[in-house]
Amino acid sequence: MTARPAALPRLLGPLRTAVRRQPLFPVLLVVLLALSARYDGFGTVANFRNIAIQASPLVIAAVGMTFVILTAGIDLSVGSMLFLAAAIESGSLVVDHGPAVVFAVVCVAGVGMGLVNGLAVALTRVPALIVTLATMQVFRGAGGHITGQQNIGLPDALRGIGTGSLLGVPTPVVLAAAVVLGGIALFGRTTFGRYVQAVGSNQAAAQDAGLPVRGVLIGAYALAGLLAAVASLTQTARLGAVQPSIGQGYELTVVTAVVLGGTSLFGGRGSVGGSVLGAVVLTAVQTGLVFSGASPYVFDIVRGGVLLAAVLAAGARWREPARAVRRIVRRIRPATGPDLAA
Repeated sequence: MTARPAALPRLLGPLRTAVRRQPLFPVLLVVLLALSARYDGFGTVANFRNIAIQASPLVIAAVGMTFVILTAGIDLSVGSMLFLAAAIESGSLVVDHGPAVVFAVVCVAGVGMGLVNGLAVALTRVPALIVTLATMQVFRGAGGHITGQQNIGLPDALRGIGTGSLLGVPTPVVLAAAVVLGGIALFGRTTFGRYVQAVGSNQAAAQDAGLPVRGVLIGAYALAGLLAAVASLTQTARLGAVQPSIGQGYELTVVTAVVLGGTSLFGGRGSVGGSVLGAVVLTAVQTGLVFSGASPYVFDIVRGGVLLAAVLAAGARWREPARAVRRIVRRIRPATGPDLAA
């Protein structure tokens, strides 16, 4: 028998590890290869570039939604936040100022919208589903009031974030990559990220362990609001206008991307990288449907089917026991934290 080359195990080892950590990655490869083989022009560099640009706003919003769902919450207002942020961008109070001022105002508004959700969820203990269902209507109505439900064109100075490039890479892709790297660092390398996992695993146990549960919830929703605003800036810049239909149904697409990427609807388990892959898979499938000439409603069926499967899978799993929270807390403060052995 011929011995395998010594380099082969060294190459296969990292690949197996990557697949175990992100099982959606081979699914993405299969989808891209299958669509490339089926439709002429799908497998071109230009089309892959287009998919990356189209996926960028969804990726950005999905990073924020990941933190919310990791806390065992949900944000149904993300599409309406995106619309209201776009409306504020087009409003007379900011449109005459420079792009930096406009972007700053929109981002602050996004944080404010997220804080409304976070404070309501953390302080009233009303389920996040109900809170964000209500704010979804409030934010959508406010955006409609500002725009008068009219298409509003944006000046060229505000379009660069969606149409420009940096060293040959489209600006939306660069911005999305920066958000992803920041999200990964926040989740995996900070105390806040550990707190998010602990709160989502078992909120009561996290409370008993002395973790700032309310602060974590408020922070997660504020982050989701900020990134919804950033996604809005990218989306409107690509379109060159603010349209009344912006963000409609977007919340289901964002949630689907996150749960498709492996984040548990029960909270406590998930990853930013998985959500990114979920967003890219959905965008690739949507682009494939365009190439096939299928009805746009087919994507709604695909999106709904994926979300239903995720809900059923999540419902069959049990929540993390309190000892899982204790393990997370020990990783955060092994020397100075309270005695959690009792």
